[in-house]
This record gives sequence, structure tokens and C-alpha cells, in this order.
Amino acid sequence: MNSEKIDLPDTLFPFVWKYLKYKKWYLTGFLFVSLVWAINMSVSPYLLKIIIDTVVQYANDQTKLFPALFIPIVFYILMTIILNLTFRLYDYINLKLYPYLKGSVDKDMFSYVLDHSYTFFQNTFAGNLTRKIWDMAENIEPLISIPNEWFYPRFFAAIIASFTLFEVVHPLFGIILFVWTAVYVYISYIAAKGAEKYARSFSENIAKMTGTASDSISNIVSVKLFHNKVQEISHLDKDVNRLVNSDRDLQWYNLKVNLFQDIGYTTLITAMLMALVYGLKQHWVSPGDFALVLSLSISLMWSVQEVGKQMQRFSKVVGACNQALSIIRIPHEITDKSDANPLDINKGEIKFDHVTFQYENNEPLFNNLNVTIRAGEKVGLVGFSGGGKSTFIKLILRLIDIQEGTISIDNQNIKNVTVSSLRKQIGTIPQEPELFHRTIMENIRFAKPQASDDEVIIAAKHAKCHDFICGLPNQYQSLVGERGIKLSGGQKQRIAIARAFLKNAPVLLLDEATSSLDSITESHIHEALHEVMLNKTTIVIAHRLSTLKDMDRILVFVSGKIVEDGSLESLLQNKDSYFYKLWQMQAEGFIPTISE
Repeated sequence: MNSEKIDLPDTLFPFVWKYLKYKKWYLTGFLFVSLVWAINMSVSPYLLKIIIDTVVQYANDQTKLFPALFIPIVFYILMTIILNLTFRLYDYINLKLYPYLKGSVDKDMFSYVLDHSYTFFQNTFAGNLTRKIWDMAENIEPLISIPNEWFYPRFFAAIIASFTLFEVVHPLFGIILFVWTAVYVYISYIAAKGAEKYARSFSENIAKMTGTASDSISNIVSVKLFHNKVQEISHLDKDVNRLVNSDRDLQWYNLKVNLFQDIGYTTLITAMLMALVYGLKQHWVSPGDFALVLSLSISLMWSVQEVGKQMQRFSKVVGACNQALSIIRIPHEITDKSDANPLDINKGEIKFDHVTFQYENNEPLFNNLNVTIRAGEKVGLVGFSGGGKSTFIKLILRLIDIQEGTISIDNQNIKNVTVSSLRKQIGTIPQEPELFHRTIMENIRFAKPQASDDEVIIAAKHAKCHDFICGLPNQYQSLVGERGIKLSGGQKQRIAIARAFLKNAPVLLLDEATSSLDSITESHIHEALHEVMLNKTTIVIAHRLSTLKDMDRILVFVSGKIVEDGSLESLLQNKDSYFYKLWQMQAEGFIPTISE
């Protein structure tokens, strides 16, 4: 998949045209098939009329009957063959077009969603997003096929059938058929537009229910530990009730539309039969004409009636697609400038210059913050919970953006460089490593997709995880389970460190795990961290005393301010400092992060 940002239209039909404009020959093929079907719909009954009239005319003269029937019968057979070949052409077009469309939409929607900001994903159900991507990919086919299979062919058929009756039988029949079709289709269209709001509500409630269910399943350990199955079912039940109600509203609306269609059907048949009976009495309708009019009327009536039903289905499809596009209508918060350049790191100096930042609808967290982290320096961040340590890290990565001031790396404003180049040159080890339900090899290689197996294994050895990996049944090909559930906390941390080794970026950001580990595992992790930090500008949200002892400098955060800045030794000399209080409150080797 292309790593470049995808530009997608945020309204439905421009979105569809983005993909169809490169497949214009297929659209031409659809129209050709529609036209052939429409012509056959009138020609076949017309040939049947000729056959019937011929049989009536030569009923008592067998010598003339069969020669007279030869040409219409041959044409009838030829039309059947042509129609079948046309249908196979239609199947071929479907085969070539729809798999391409589904695949392209899936990839582009997924790519677009991944470019949304960190905040977006914090505020949106993962299941909801997945459902919308799936809805768009699945509904792109009926969005195109319904008009091509039902609307265009029936439109051509109505015109040709009305013209046929007008010219071949009597203008009255053509007028009746055309007027009925026009009125019926118009009212069906209005009814379908009215169904869109019910379809949108139905699709949105499906997405909400999917998101709620996905959230519960993602947190299944908590559900089990707290034995809260009943509570989760009750929580889902609210979404299910909304879904049931919206589905009922949609079905009730469709029922009323179907009732109208039944009335329309009865009206056409009644009008045609009355006109036919009158025509027979007046001798301007032959037996063949009778068969032609009834055959065409019934065929077109069922076709147009099905168009009305397909309009309802089409409205449901449009509603689902519009709901899916809602994730595109939300603009990306973190974007590259049009003239952005790749980040070029020579040393790795990081500078906050008069930085102001606040979360939405909150007081400013950082207000005119100034700090410089020198190239190659190892800096520990400590402080009470909510002091701004994690936000400090996120701002460097541009997971969130500052409101004022600048953050620069080697004198390059990070807002003026591409986001991809920024994050490619920063290694991260999160507090809770996120692993994919893939193999260990794939999880480590995630940091450097082009890395060879040997490079991955070397990184794993540096991270002190090679031995435990080799002890697994499938070694590096072992699946780790969803979010790495098959691995212990210490094993997941070492996988995350292996990623950092493999990436080998000049800047390293580390949020140290707070979980207690056995002494051997902790020793392995400490050794691995010590090695991975060599010759890098390193910022660590530190929780362990052993890690702080490796830092060149410590920044103490309190309510978004850096209240103390210095080496471990200098900070401990001031017994009235925040850091000294934190140090004194240590328990089992951990620095506390309690709220102020």
C-alpha cells in the first residue's frame, strides 16, 4: 500500500467517480447490455405477435403457414442467443470491475483512516471505524449495479415499449404505458428519497452496536475478572434496541411504499384491459396485438415495480455509504504543509521554544514552555501524574499539535517537515507495547519493514529476547495473539526494545513500564535499555531508580511546568525539592506518579 496520503472526495458520487473514471469502457459495456435487454423486451413480444397473427391468418392453409413462420421464429431464436451472449458480457464486466473496486476502496479507506490523528482514535470506537470501512467496500457494488441492472435497462425499455405500442398497435396504448411508467417512477423516486433518513439511522445504529460489541470483546479480560457479563449485555442492549427501532421504522416505511406499488400495478392492468376490450370491439386490435400489449405491459409493469423496490434498496445502500463517508468528512488534524521537506537529523538536538499547548476545552497545560535537550543527551522525565510528561513526548512525535511556539529538531521546525520523516527518525518504546496478532518476526520487523530475517534476529539478541523466542514452539514464527496476549509483560517489553534496536533512529523516546517484574527479567530489560540508548538523544519517562541513574539530566514536571532541571546528584542535594520528595516516597525501586 502506498504510504502517501490518500485524497478522497467527501461526498458520495464524486467518491464513486474517482474509481469509475478510469473504467469508462466498462460503463459503456453496461449501457450496451442495458440497451440490448431493453430492445429484446419489446422485440420478443412483437415477434410473438407476428407468429400469432400468422397462425390465425394461415390456420387453414398449412402450405403457407410454415414458410411464413420461418423468419419470425429464426429472429426470435437469434434474439434469445444475442440476449444470452449479452448477459455473459455483463458477467465478464462484473468480474473485471467489482473486485478491483472493492479492493481499491478497502485500501484507500483504510489508508485514509490511518492518517487521522491520535486524538481521533481516542474518541472513536475501533469497531465503528472497521464497520464503516467494510460498509463502503461492500456497498460500492450495489451502488453501481442497481442502476446498471435496474434503472437504465428499464428506462430504455419503457421508451422502446411505449414507442412500439404507439406505432404498431395504437397510440392510446403507448400513451397509457409511458404516462403510467413516468408517474410510477417519479413517485417511487420521491419515496426512495424519503427512505434515506431511515436508512442512515439504521446504518449508524449498526456501526454503534458493532463498536460497543468490539469494545467489550477487546476488554474481555476485564469483563471476566469483574464478572460483568450482565452489565456488558445491558450496555449492548441499548444499542440493539436503537437498531431494532430504526430497522422497524425502515421496514414500516417500505411496507407503505409497497402498498403504493400494488395500487399502481392494478391501475395499469385495468387501464390496458379496458383499452384492449374496446379495441377488439372496434376491430383495431388483433389477437396478436392483444398478446403484444398484455405481454409488454405485464413485463414492463413487473420491471418498473421492481425498480421501485430497488430504489428502496438503493436508498439503504446510499445511507450506508454516506455513513461510511462520515470518517472522510472529518478532516485530518495533523497534516504536512505543501512545501514540507524531509527531516534531516545530524545531531539530535530538541528544542521547545515558547510552546503553549492545551487539550480541547481544557486550561493550557504548557504555557510558554522553553527547554533544550542537547544532542546525545539522556534526559529523564519525572513528576506527578498529569504533570505533562506523556504530552511532552506526544508533542515531539506530532501525535498532537501545539497552539503556539515551535518545537524543533536540529533547528528544523517539526511543523515544516513531513510527518513520515519525523516519525521514521524517532524510535519509541511505549509503556504498554502494542503487538499485532501476527508472528514475532513480523512484530519486530514492524519497525523496519524492509529488514531481513537476520537483522531482526540481531535486534532480538540485543534486546535480550532471542533466548525466550527460541524456546517457543514455532520460535520467530510464533503467533503472539491479539495485542500480544500470549506473551508476558516482560516479553512484550523486550519485543518493543527489539523494535527500537532494529529501527536504530537517532532519537529515542521511552515511556518506561510501571509493572513489577522478576529480578532476572528486570535485569535483562535494564541491560537492553542501556544498550539501545547508546549514542542517541534519549528522553525517558522514568519510573525506576535504576533507569534514573543512567540519565545525564532529569526534568521534574508539575502541572505543565518544568520546576526542576539538573543531574540526579544535584537534585538530591536540595532536600526541599519536588524530586527529593518523590525520591523519598519511592517504593520497591519505583518513583511514584500519584496525583498532586
